[in-house]
Amino acid sequence: MSRPREQLYIIRICLLLPIFAIVLWVGIYIPRTYVYLYSVVVFCEPITLMCFFLFICETLAAPVSTSSVSPLPSPMFPPSQRSIFLSPLVTRAQRLCVPITDARVFNLFRRNWIGVAQGIPVAWTVAIAAIATEAVGVYCLTAHDTHHAHIFLIVFKTISTALALLAVLRTTLPVRAEVKKHRAMTKLWAFKALIFLQVTQDFIFSIVNSNAPRSLTESKTVSQIDFITGIPSLIVEIELVIFAVFFHYAYSVSMYQLSEEQKRVGERYAGYGWRLIYKIFDIRDVFALIVFAFHVRQEVEKHEAEMQGQETVVSELPQSHHSRLESSSTQRSADVKSPHEELTEVSVLS
Repeated sequence: MSRPREQLYIIRICLLLPIFAIVLWVGIYIPRTYVYLYSVVVFCEPITLMCFFLFICETLAAPVSTSSVSPLPSPMFPPSQRSIFLSPLVTRAQRLCVPITDARVFNLFRRNWIGVAQGIPVAWTVAIAAIATEAVGVYCLTAHDTHHAHIFLIVFKTISTALALLAVLRTTLPVRAEVKKHRAMTKLWAFKALIFLQVTQDFIFSIVNSNAPRSLTESKTVSQIDFITGIPSLIVEIELVIFAVFFHYAYSVSMYQLSEEQKRVGERYAGYGWRLIYKIFDIRDVFALIVFAFHVRQEVEKHEAEMQGQETVVSELPQSHHSRLESSSTQRSADVKSPHEELTEVSVLS
């Protein structure tokens, strides 16, 4: 890996496809396990969206240089976690020429961050509630009334996902020029479009199932469960093949291939071996994103103070350097005497 932190996020995003395929494949053959297995997708979906959001933050904190020389900060000196988390705010503030504590950029950044962070708590709560209610027989996948848990959980999950997606878009679109080289929007819709199609198709088939004649849903070849889970899952499985091909374009590896000049200056691919599996499933950075939402203002103020301190040091360095140059030049001028002064000293000594 040439940029391991970004590529780990990409691997996590791409894992959604095989997870989706396995869940739907088992759901087709064992329909009674569909609700339990689909909760796994509900668990993984917000993690995928958060990994995309962290991918955007990472690329803004350590942008890819257009030249063949490796940019700073280099992989040997990666940016801090705070710098990564605040990179969308810093980029937006620099474009508007305002400090990062300015209300015009800070308030929007904080709202978007909270919108992204709420995705996992809400989705995981919905997934656990779906498993629990299905176990006691009150979930009812085909229910559309208030007597069953299915309708409430779907509404909560839909609202939460919409808020998280809107927050990601409101963060990414203002800085789309900075992440254009990464095909950021293409990467986002590569997996969100799959979720959207699956949810839309389930909704359409639920309407068809509720209005279909009994002779169709209770025939020897097609049953009611086929309309509920079988046929929609089979269609999504076919669509997964198309999305798998599209992922090769959206998540192209060409950007992460080192040129010969980069190899000559010492850059190498980082290999992790079996540790890569641990790094992929180590999502402490995702939980750090959620925790960061509770003290974002304090972190912004600390970052602003550090930036001002660095600017003060940089502004003072040329003055002190200039003072040292003046003193050294004065000392040299004092040591070097003019010809008139030398003649005067000779005459006095005479």
